[in-house]
Parts: sequence; C-alpha cells; structure tokens
Amino acid sequence: MSLRKFSAMLLTAALLTGGVSATAAFAQSAPVQQQKIKVNLNGKELPFPQDIVTENGVAYVNASTLAIALGGSAAWDTMSKSLLVAKDNKYALRMYQNSTFAYKNGKETRVPNAPRVTTGAVLVPLVFIAQELGAAVSYDAKNLTYNLSIEVKS
Repeated sequence: MSLRKFSAMLLTAALLTGGVSATAAFAQSAPVQQQKIKVNLNGKELPFPQDIVTENGVAYVNASTLAIALGGSAAWDTMSKSLLVAKDNKYALRMYQNSTFAYKNGKETRVPNAPRVTTGAVLVPLVFIAQELGAAVSYDAKNLTYNLSIEVKS
C-alpha cells in the first residue's frame, strides 16, 4: 500500500471517528425533555406546531405562533439570518441567529437568548418575547405551565 493511500485511509478514519465522537458528545449534552410544558393565553391553552424546547431553564417556542397570538408578527430573513418580531407599527425587534446582538426600534441592544432555527421554524425565548409584546407572564412549576395574559383588542 502506498503512503498516499495509507494517509487517505488514516484521514478518513480520523474524520469518521471524530464525527461519531462529536455526535455522541452532542447527544449526551442535549437537553432531555421529561414532561411536556404547556402555555396558556388568557386562560386557554395555546397550541404550538413544535414541542416547546427548554435549555438552561429557558423555554423556546415557535416565533410566529407566539407573535400572532399576542397581536404581532414574526418573519425570518434568510439573507441576514435574522428574525423580525413586530407589533402595531410601534414595536420592532430584529434578533440574529446565534447572537444576543439585536436592534429594538432601530437602536442597538442585547437580548438574553438568541433565536434558534430548526427545520421549518424559528424558536424564540417564550418569556422574553411574550413580555416584549406586552403580555404578563407567570410560571406554574407544579403543572409545568406558562400563563400569559394580555388585553385583546376587539
């Protein structure tokens, strides 16, 4: 076997082993969801198209579902990899994937947690975005339920 073939085989083996090790390490550090968290809006359960994900004590939910339920909107910009959450032409928050850097009503700011892009959705920190859109938020730890309340405009 030539030195070139041996080097290629060694490199391939190292890449495969590294990939398996990285996958195993990720699987061990991935958050484990034991029980399903619920969100109630003005006393009624707010259904989300994806399960609520928790990491480091932060609950992440579908951005569009949350924003629309609270009278706002959310749109993902694939070019800038950013999410725009807006409401009533008075509030606009642009958050960037994997970054706490943001713009709130055109001014630079920081957000506590970055949006998370998943297959077919963008997830945002529930409590932070709900409060930014004007909802009062409480958490019932016994029932694993976030309770949001906001005045509904008729």
